Amino acid sequence: MSHGRVTPELRRWIVKQVEAGQTPEGLLQSMIANGWPESVALEVMERTLRIRVAQIKAGENSKEAADEGSEG
Repeated sequence: MSHGRVTPELRRWIVKQVEAGQTPEGLLQSMIANGWPESVALEVMERTLRIRVAQIKAGENSKEAADEGSEG
């Protein structure tokens, strides 16, 4: 990983690292060590993780709706 464009691969890497238990501080330091300016790394991390949280919530809402529909 080196500083450059924000790619889908980078976003997947960020999510994978967090889901594997990497701390935000550790993830940030890894990105900085690979050439990302701190402010850019923080922005990319925040945006990526907000999207991931929204995806998780959407999945949970879809499951709840399906469960309610099957009770019917």
